[in-house]
Amino acid sequence: MGERVVMVLSNDCVSDPRVEKEARVLASSGREVTIVAWDRSGAAPAREKRDGFVIERVGPQAAYGAGLRSLPLFARFWANATSRVLELEPDVVHCHDLDTAVVGMRVRNRRDAVKVVLDFHELYRDASMVPQKGLVGIVARTLVDVLERRAVAHAALVFVANPGTMDHYQMLAGSRARAIPNAPDAEMFRPAESRPERLFTVGYIGSKRYVKGLLALIDIVGRHEDMAALLAGGGVAERAVAQAAAGNGRIEVSGAFTYDETPSLYRRIDVSWVLYDAHLGNVRTSFPVKVMESMACGLPVIVYSGTWTGDFVERNGVGIAIDPDDPASGEEALLRLKDEPGLARAMGRRGRELIERELSWQHVSGTIVNAYETLTASG
Repeated sequence: MGERVVMVLSNDCVSDPRVEKEARVLASSGREVTIVAWDRSGAAPAREKRDGFVIERVGPQAAYGAGLRSLPLFARFWANATSRVLELEPDVVHCHDLDTAVVGMRVRNRRDAVKVVLDFHELYRDASMVPQKGLVGIVARTLVDVLERRAVAHAALVFVANPGTMDHYQMLAGSRARAIPNAPDAEMFRPAESRPERLFTVGYIGSKRYVKGLLALIDIVGRHEDMAALLAGGGVAERAVAQAAAGNGRIEVSGAFTYDETPSLYRRIDVSWVLYDAHLGNVRTSFPVKVMESMACGLPVIVYSGTWTGDFVERNGVGIAIDPDDPASGEEALLRLKDEPGLARAMGRRGRELIERELSWQHVSGTIVNAYETLTASG
């Protein structure tokens, strides 16, 4: 039997592509992998096998987005997860996001030989669930910073999903910090072999959360009869987006989709519209997987300037970064790409080349396995 790895996750893992991909990589390298997930709805199976690893789910039932009111329920989840992880007798506890790090610290305090891997998907002091304003915001962000430092002190490795936060985590963890971007599978996400005759189509493929950017796209397409749009995905803004697009036959709005369905959606568009609220701290440092998926599919991307992603896109020539405070800049960018198809193809080609060279999941998976080998070597 190989090294026993237990991942801890604060969602139900019904669909969490990054976590599943990492679990699959570790299982294929000969490790025994179990994911202990928080089933807040109580609707998912208590235990299931999937692609070489096992998912076990614990309670309590809870709602998402309750903010500080959810802390008592988090405490119960931490207790339940810690108890189950200890029963599984792992060699490594792999904690996804800061909200599961308490479990890793508790397990290590009980069993000193256990190694803790922290998998940080974002910069938590800037997370939407953390109050940002006033005295409450100051206290909340300070507590997050304290928890983060304590967790990193317990960790043998710190995986960092967003390159824009790498400097922050290197200051805390030094050489223990490893860049593990949420890269796409280069075989699954590929450029379309041919482009059928259609209107120039702009796509937003993902959870509909940031209403302003999506309404701006609907407005632009509405003014240009030689443009179309595909807005696919669920999310809190799903109804508002559907209402805004109603009556325009050139704008297709669809709901939630599975991960396996994602590549076929990219094949239906010519440019990817990847806009989030650039005034939020986490957005300024994030590197959305939708940008990388679009690049893998050979599509130019539209993103906001003043962000890490905006700098990346402009520096590598894989799309256009627009001004988040200038509505006209989005229209100008789309018209440029529509009227200059050679430019759009060149941007898409550079994006695909970059994915193949260093940003595919095939490349990243090797980094994960190599990082885990350092744990084994260190005893």
